[in-house]
Amino acid sequence: MRSNPFIASAALCLASLPALAQDAPTLTVNPTPFEYRAEPPPASSQAPASSVADFAAADTRWWSVGTGVAFDFEDGTSFNLHASLSYFVADNIEAVGEVGAWYYSQPGEDAFGVNPAFVLRWHFINKGSWTAFADIGIGMLLASSDVPADNGTSFNLTPRVGVGLTYALDDAGTRLQLGLRWAHVSNARITGHDDNFGVDAAMPYVGLIFPF
Repeated sequence: MRSNPFIASAALCLASLPALAQDAPTLTVNPTPFEYRAEPPPASSQAPASSVADFAAADTRWWSVGTGVAFDFEDGTSFNLHASLSYFVADNIEAVGEVGAWYYSQPGEDAFGVNPAFVLRWHFINKGSWTAFADIGIGMLLASSDVPADNGTSFNLTPRVGVGLTYALDDAGTRLQLGLRWAHVSNARITGHDDNFGVDAAMPYVGLIFPF
């Protein structure tokens, strides 16, 4: 009988299938399940380290710079530059370490002075964007000559009492500070009564506060 070419070709293909199966690559499936990982938000959308609401909160730190002028309403005018670091020991209660530089324009010899001081400040009104405060402090004055020049000394104590305001300037925590304080200079009679001529002055001042 004459063979059919189509049937012969089909038989040849079927005979070659086992060899093709042996040469085919092995396919494997990774059994590890799909894991979803949340990506952090972009840095620009994260809240700043300090904000308007953070000011005067317990356990926050701030630094400031400022200047002021003290008037004794007689013959002397004093000029001040100061820098400070502060820490809120509780909400609205601020402990401040300050260093001031002074120039005393006074009858007789003028004087330059350095004035480290400690201040305790209470922000008795806190509206977030602004606060009102009262403070009290004490420091030491080391001057280049006697203050006052007439019967004063070059070492003095500097008690102070004052009131003021702070106002938020931006969302990062920068604030304007305005204040008025009584600034006293005397040596507490450490060299005798005759060398205890003190100075009392009213000192308006302005400063900028920054988060630390």
